Amino acid sequence: MQTLFSDIVSNISMTGNLVRVDFATLTPAAAQPGQQSQLVPSTSHQLVMPLEGFLRFAGMQEQLVKKLIADGVIKQAPAPATDPNTAGVSSNALAGTGLVS
Repeated sequence: MQTLFSDIVSNISMTGNLVRVDFATLTPAAAQPGQQSQLVPSTSHQLVMPLEGFLRFAGMQEQLVKKLIADGVIKQAPAPATDPNTAGVSSNALAGTGLVS
């Protein structure tokens, strides 16, 4: 078995009955003197699987998240009040998931 490392999932798309999941690693971008460098995602791998397999995969992820919450590894954040002017705008990587690490 080959092991691949990825920092993030950068995109998920569907074409026909196939789901494509793009994985990326985060690398520092060149910074100006006196400024902190930003991390930039760079796509490294793509997983392609049939919709049925993807749904099973998503269910397994959901079960793992529930276990991590139950074990206290992550906490479920309270649902923020929604402002229609900022709907869909997130300020951190876990925004929208209701989870904080």
